[in-house]
Formats: sequence, structure tokens, C-alpha cells
Amino acid sequence: MEIKVDTKSPVPLYLQIKNGIAEQILVGKLQPGDRLPATRELARRLGVNRSTVTNAYDELLADGLLSSHVGQGTFVTIQSLKVESKKDLILEPLKWQKMVWDGLFAGEAEGRTISALLDLYQVSTIMDVISFSGSFPDESSFPIAEFKSSLNHALKEFGKSVLKYEQAAGLQALREHLATDMRSRNIITTPENILITNGSQQAIDLLARSFISPGDRVVVENPTYPGATNSFASLGAKLTGIPIDSQGMQIDSLEQIIVQQHPKLIYLIPTFHNPTGYTLSLERRHQLMDLVRKYKIPVLEDAYGEDLRYEGREIPSLKALDVTEQVIYFGTFSKNLLPGIRIGWCVAPSAVFTRLVALKQIGDITTSPLLQAALWDFCRRRRYQAHLERVRVIYRRRRDFMVSKLQSYFPLGTQWSEPQGGLFCWVKLPNKVDTTELLIEARQQGVVFSRGHLFHIDGSGQNTLRLSFGNLTEIELDKGLKILGSIATKLLHRSEERTPDKFRKNTLPLV
Repeated sequence: MEIKVDTKSPVPLYLQIKNGIAEQILVGKLQPGDRLPATRELARRLGVNRSTVTNAYDELLADGLLSSHVGQGTFVTIQSLKVESKKDLILEPLKWQKMVWDGLFAGEAEGRTISALLDLYQVSTIMDVISFSGSFPDESSFPIAEFKSSLNHALKEFGKSVLKYEQAAGLQALREHLATDMRSRNIITTPENILITNGSQQAIDLLARSFISPGDRVVVENPTYPGATNSFASLGAKLTGIPIDSQGMQIDSLEQIIVQQHPKLIYLIPTFHNPTGYTLSLERRHQLMDLVRKYKIPVLEDAYGEDLRYEGREIPSLKALDVTEQVIYFGTFSKNLLPGIRIGWCVAPSAVFTRLVALKQIGDITTSPLLQAALWDFCRRRRYQAHLERVRVIYRRRRDFMVSKLQSYFPLGTQWSEPQGGLFCWVKLPNKVDTTELLIEARQQGVVFSRGHLFHIDGSGQNTLRLSFGNLTEIELDKGLKILGSIATKLLHRSEERTPDKFRKNTLPLV
């Protein structure tokens, strides 16, 4: 398919692409059933933004010239035959053409991190597939009846007040409960230092906006959670990635980076790291805290999954080791309880807390008072602890099942993590296997997952993937892993057949 675009033309780029494809359909160069290149690939060929190609495809889909099938691609449709002449390719006068958004977005909203987040979101929300992608808790364990009861009790307890605006910092009763819970974890805090947020993602966003100016350096684990790196990058931060291993962030290289780059912040997920599932060892936690005290660097500790430990000895959080108030600690109930309630919290020193509250007031005024009150009632009746005890058993069993099937179905040379908590296993395939190829073929067989390179700030990790077992039954785990293992084995064999010697034996010289 040959298409030319003219950046100096008054006709928008997406419209040039649309008309170019439509004309090729008209003259028969593209036939019904022909598959078009993926939007990313065509954008690369033409040197335009991916969204430009997406807009062109959307127009052709609306005109009935193309059809799109999840997991298969975009194709020329039978209806295309109705286009009989160029007269059918009527362009509206330029003054009536749709608004063109290309080129208007901020640079940070077009970057690689945004694309990674979109890819992760799109894959995790595909329906009618076996999805290892979403970081969702087990739906069958949702305590619906108990939470409904707590909603009713909250309305009786607080009356109309929870149907009005609440103070931006959050419901006092819930903040008091969280302060008590923090103290049981050796985190010294008060309700006046706890902010209720819309999940931990809002806490990350508020903290990023509080600290980061364009050009500031932020140290993160590599790989790490893209939702955090996106928030930092969108404000103009420059990211430095520290490799991790089974003991967490490799602290040995951190001091040299601190001395050379003078980072503004360090962000990490020390317990049940997303995406790898690894946990930072106690020795490395002490080493990290010694360094940040020495160089006076704030630490953002993401504790999204601390409550999901199902084996092993509990390790003190960085915040519990913090004697200089340098660690800002935040977590969420979304991964542990009910994703839809979107309630998290952030523990911050007073000077930081006041700025977070002001920014939250600007952003969304407050988190739902009714849901906060219901969650407070749910926790005070110890229903949350009872729920955790149930799901920990479920997740440990599923992790064990996944590990056994990885060993049975995946090719020799595959490595994987065996986390002591959380929802993920991190898988490293032999270097010759590209997980983008794996995903394309797996989607055709009804299986999706999160590609590992989307979690790397440098785009590496092409042979890695994150597998979530939180919301899959053993039957789904077995079927999905068998399909992935079979495809990975096939791709490995295919790559081995492409060695230079074999290539030369099976080709003819060009003369």
C-alpha cells in the first residue's frame, strides 16, 4: 500500500491518508478482505503521529470502507465495492471539516509513556478473553453484601452529612482509623497527616505536581509502574532507572547516581513490586534510608499491595524506618478490596500535606464522603481483615498453580518470579522471543497479557511479560498458560531457524 502525505498541504494529514486509502480501494489496488497495516506501523512509515493514522482509519470505518476486529486487525470490507468513482470520494469544503487535534497536544501527552499506558489499558479492558493483563483482585471474592451493609450503617451513622461535600483532606473518622492502623505497623503519624485520595494514582499525581518542575531528575526502579512514570514525565521530569533483581532495587549504583544527577525524588515500590513481584530486602531498605538521609532526598513509597502478603516474614516499610520525615507513604484499597470504590490514602509531613490538600481541592474538591464512611464502617467492624484473610488463601493457591504451569508449558530457559504477595508473576523468556509477537498470536487465540517493555523506562525488556493471576480461575490459568507456552515455544524455534547459516543455506544469490 503506497500513500504519500504532504505536510505543507492545507488538507489535514489524516484526511490525506484517508483519501489515499479510499482511492486505492476504488482503483482495485486494495481488495475486499485485504488487511491494512497496524496504525503504529503505518504511522512509522509515513512519519506521522499514530493518532493521525487512527483518525484516518476511524473515518474509513465510519464510511463503511473498513472493518476492524479485535485481535485480528483492520480489513477492507465487502461494502467497499459500492464506491464506483472518485465522485463518491466527496470532500467537504475545508471550512466544514472536522476539528483536527493533531499537533495541539502537549509534548508530554504524545510521549512514549502515554502510549505505554494506553496500550496497557486497552489490553486490560478487552472483553471475552483470558486476560493476564489487568491488576484486578478476585471478583468472586468481592464482599458485596457486607459492603452494602456498611453503606446502610454509614447513612444511619452520619445522615445527610455524607451526601454533602466533605473537607478535602477526607472523612475524619476514616483518617483516624488509618492513623491507628499505621501505628500498628510502626508508622508514627496522626490523622492530621493523612490525606484521603481517589486511589493511589491520585496520590502519585498530587505528589508529582507538588515537587516536580521541568528538567527535575527522578530516580525510579527499572522496570516500574507506568502510571507513576507518566505522572512524572508529564510534568517534564527526566527519569533515571535503577535495575532490580530478586532482592529489589540494586542500591549499590544509587549513590553514584545521586552524586552525579542530584535527583529531586526517588520513587519505588519496595513490597510486591509492580510488575515483578519482588520485595526489597531489609538490608537494602536500611542502605537506601542511609543514603537518602545523607543526601536529603524525599522518597515516595508506593505501598499499593502491602496487605496482600500470603507467605514469608513481614518486612518494615521504609516509612517505619523513617526518623527524618523524608518518606511519603501511600496506598490504596483498590487492589485489596474493591477497585470501584477508588479510595486510597497518603501519609505526609505537615509541610507536604498542606500542599497536597490544596492541589486536591483544585483537582476534584473531595473523595466521595459516602464511600469513605462506608469504608470506615467496613474496617471498624473488622470486615476488611476478614476479607484479607480469605483472599490471601486464594492468591497463594493461584500463584502456586501459575508457577507449576509455567514450569510445565513454557520453553526451556524461561525464568519467573515467585512473589510472596501481590497479584503478579514476572516472566523472562529466552532472549530470542519477542513478546509483541507473542501477544499478536495469543490474542488470536483469546489470550492477552501485559508486555514487559511497557514497564521499562528505556523500552528494553522485549522478552519479558507480566502475568496477573488475581482474577483468573485455575481452569482459565491452565488454558491461558498452555496457549502462551505453546506460542512462546513456537516463536523460539522459529527464531532459531533464522540463524545466518540456515538463512544462507535456504536462499539463492542475487545476480
